[in-house]
Amino acid sequence: ALKEERAAPIFEAIRRRIPDIEERCVVRQIATPLTHARYLRRHKGNYGLAIAAGNTEGLSFPEVTTPLPGLYRCGDSTTAGIGVPAVAASGAQCANALLSVWEQLAMNEKIRMPQ
Repeated sequence: ALKEERAAPIFEAIRRRIPDIEERCVVRQIATPLTHARYLRRHKGNYGLAIAAGNTEGLSFPEVTTPLPGLYRCGDSTTAGIGVPAVAASGAQCANALLSVWEQLAMNEKIRMPQ
């Protein structure tokens, strides 16, 4: 019941653009940090690092590169944000560490899907 209560404002906001959202939903799953800890093996249900912008401790996210040649870091614990957007951003940062933008564009052309 508490999860449903916490999710209600999200659905209210969506309903402003999609009035019949409940009827359109095929699957509806509501989770908590405890759910994330149990099923996604996230420490205490957290996503990524909790580093405040402009912190006075001098903390920052890990760099993509490491002291070990050929070893790179990526994932939502290396970039501000959570979930897929953070992972995608860290993947892009890693690609930028490996290749120039022009090299990346050339590779994208090689894997372009036919239209």
